[in-house]
Amino acid sequence: MSLSIASRITRLAASVGKLSTCGLLACILIGTTTLFAQANEAESQLQQLGRDFLQLQFNANPVYATSMGEHRLDKEYPEFSKTAFNKQINDYKSLRGKLHKINNSSLSPDARIDYLLLESNINEEIEMLAKAISVRDNPKLFSSTAIQGVFAILISPSLSQEEKYERIMARLKNLPDFLKQARSLLASPPELWVVLAGQELETGADFLSDVSAHFIEQFPDEQEEIENRFAEATSALLDYEDFLGNFRDRAGQPFAIGREEYNRRLKNNFFVDYDVDSLQRLGEAIFADLDRRYDSLASEISFMPIERDYEVFVPKTFTRRDILDYYQWEINTTRNWVSKYDYATIPAEVGNCVPMEIPKFLRNVISSAAYYPAGPFDTEQTGYFFVQPLPDSLDDANRSAYFRWAFKRGFRTTVVHEAYPGHHLQFQLANIHPSLIRRIQRNSMMSEGWALYSEQEMLDEGFYEDDPRILQSVLAGQRFRAARIIVDIKLQTGQFTYQQAIDWMIENLDMPLEFVETEVNRYTLTPLQPMTYLVGKLQIEAIRATFAEVMGEDYSLKRFHDMILSEGTIPPMLIYRKISEQNL
Repeated sequence: MSLSIASRITRLAASVGKLSTCGLLACILIGTTTLFAQANEAESQLQQLGRDFLQLQFNANPVYATSMGEHRLDKEYPEFSKTAFNKQINDYKSLRGKLHKINNSSLSPDARIDYLLLESNINEEIEMLAKAISVRDNPKLFSSTAIQGVFAILISPSLSQEEKYERIMARLKNLPDFLKQARSLLASPPELWVVLAGQELETGADFLSDVSAHFIEQFPDEQEEIENRFAEATSALLDYEDFLGNFRDRAGQPFAIGREEYNRRLKNNFFVDYDVDSLQRLGEAIFADLDRRYDSLASEISFMPIERDYEVFVPKTFTRRDILDYYQWEINTTRNWVSKYDYATIPAEVGNCVPMEIPKFLRNVISSAAYYPAGPFDTEQTGYFFVQPLPDSLDDANRSAYFRWAFKRGFRTTVVHEAYPGHHLQFQLANIHPSLIRRIQRNSMMSEGWALYSEQEMLDEGFYEDDPRILQSVLAGQRFRAARIIVDIKLQTGQFTYQQAIDWMIENLDMPLEFVETEVNRYTLTPLQPMTYLVGKLQIEAIRATFAEVMGEDYSLKRFHDMILSEGTIPPMLIYRKISEQNL
């Protein structure tokens, strides 16, 4: 990809002629009864294969099933072993063979997208199981799954307290045997991942202690059984931590996936036509431009009068609960703005978004905020907005700082990204997509690209006051995402060591060491995800330009937002190809 990717995509979008009404209908209607019947049969077969694929995933990983809102396997942990992986590879290959027998040309444009998505999903499962380090030699695969297995049940909006208790107690019974699998699977894990897994196990033990206390309070007659079951599970976590001690102070194999694998994932997961070299040039060019613009704006702001710090009465009764209530108020207020000012349609099916402090066991990989979506099969659609942990008690200084922050509505920019119109709205709409294959997609190029796009667009649409400091904050966010492109690529292709990545970010972004370390920890574990924010935003902007050409006088921003949100959490390039009449 060339240096000027954004302008190149925009020019490509502008060159596409308008689709006539007849042309649009021709994409939907089939001219003969025979072809219509063939299409119906092929699309039915496709959706059945989607169901088969999902069942394979659920059977392979019951914890994933829980997170998706499927609770029939809540009492089990997955089998992570070479034997199990080989069987799964064969099952996925068989499924891929059936998929390739479907006549792709008889499918509607939307069904062809489903076909490509399912093919991509199957290919990725095969590749990850067959050779990827993140499956074969990752100690966090076990620690994360063990703890998430409890957390996913506990946080489920669809289960009663009695159901949560029963399922967690049953799942914990299987936790020791699950962790024993690591002894045969781990051979030479990256040293950093050993450290991160150890930290997770320590905080995970604290988490289990909190859950145990919660259930003892809920079910006091079961105290002895609860204490014994949780003690066994905690002991298993600590035994696993001791086992990982065998790998400490060893270099282990590198966490970097390498150029070839990076390029493969770009094509298979995101359907893009560029490679790691062109993507790196893009990141460096955009970072340089945003850095210049940020410095220029910061210079202008330095000559502005100092922002007045109003005298504010800070009540002694302002508590941690009040802070969380403010978070919820800001979420609800932003939702109302999105609806009132015709930014996007919010159907009645969209559930609540609830703020929650980041769980302890996730704090070494979540630096600021995050969103935990409801599963598409959850009967209750509540999403959780992870926020920075609050002090156990507020002294006068903390109380004043938090109250002034709430008074100035300091949470708004984060809400735009994580809740409305960002992740929560996008995932909630994806969860009700009529296609099963679309409902199970979690493509980060779309989800993170949409959330970052929303940050800029809400500024442009007048959501904030006319204050250069807000623009500076938005620019800082975009510059940070451009830096992620550079760091992601250099980490995963061996151009940066872990420490070099930290040093580069501190030098170029002037961010605190602890924040940067947490960020880079996550980058090592999630190759390609860090670069999707800004690249996804550029792709969404290209789609908007093309959509405006297609719609002509019927175009509106709300219509565009409703259109793109209706497609699900899928790679934006597939949406671009669809509306620009390129081959799918």
